[in-house]
Amino acid sequence: MKTLKTALFAGIALSMAAGSAFAEETLRLGMTPEPYMPFTQVNAGGEWEGLEADLSRALCEKMAVKCDINQMAWDGLIPSLKENKVDFIIGAFSITDERRQVVDFSTPYYTEGTSFVGSKGDTSEIKTADAADGSGKIIDPASVEGKIIGVQTSSVQSAYVAKYLTGAEAKSYDTADNSVADLIAGRVDYVLIPDLYIQTFLKTPEGADYEVKVEVPKNVTLGEGVAYAVRKGDAATLDKVNAGLAALEKDGTTQKLVDKWIFGKK
Repeated sequence: MKTLKTALFAGIALSMAAGSAFAEETLRLGMTPEPYMPFTQVNAGGEWEGLEADLSRALCEKMAVKCDINQMAWDGLIPSLKENKVDFIIGAFSITDERRQVVDFSTPYYTEGTSFVGSKGDTSEIKTADAADGSGKIIDPASVEGKIIGVQTSSVQSAYVAKYLTGAEAKSYDTADNSVADLIAGRVDYVLIPDLYIQTFLKTPEGADYEVKVEVPKNVTLGEGVAYAVRKGDAATLDKVNAGLAALEKDGTTQKLVDKWIFGKK
């Protein structure tokens, strides 16, 4: 599996803007080059690609601003936003009440699900059950008692395991790639992971021996859609981002990009 190699990306200066002439206003956009397709990655040619890369290019054009990309590890995006090193961030961030306490979210541009994935050779029955807090159906804690579940650190999936699957052991990883690599290596029994990401893996030769054990029922802990985030209280930037997203939704750009990157439509 691919991992982030700092040396590969160090010193790369990138920007997104419309046309050849930049607008006077500049917004600093935080993104991560860690591969997380179909959302984003930096390809071998040093170019950003994926849903979020194309969406951000279109958004900066709609906002009529120059967007300077500050690239960093995924778990550094929110801290950098809070420290005023960037003005807004993107990284497949699910909207949650916990995150709302430290950032403000834009309107969502996509809603994704979560999958519970393990080896095809594992015959354990993974059931669902009613959550004790009345939040609906969840993975039955008894089904995964004593199991090791791989999750990406600071993700909604990590929060889900901590809240509902306390009888299992959560093993955290800096990237989704690394959690899947340990699933292949047998260091974890399962991974709890966004469904779009894992579907890409399952279609590869490496993923042939693995399967979705259960599509996790929707739950508030898993978020309310995927959105940009701005610094808490930065109404000016949030208004710009939301206005741009509304324009992209109205003219069909967002749907075209979702169709291209998520559903493979030309």
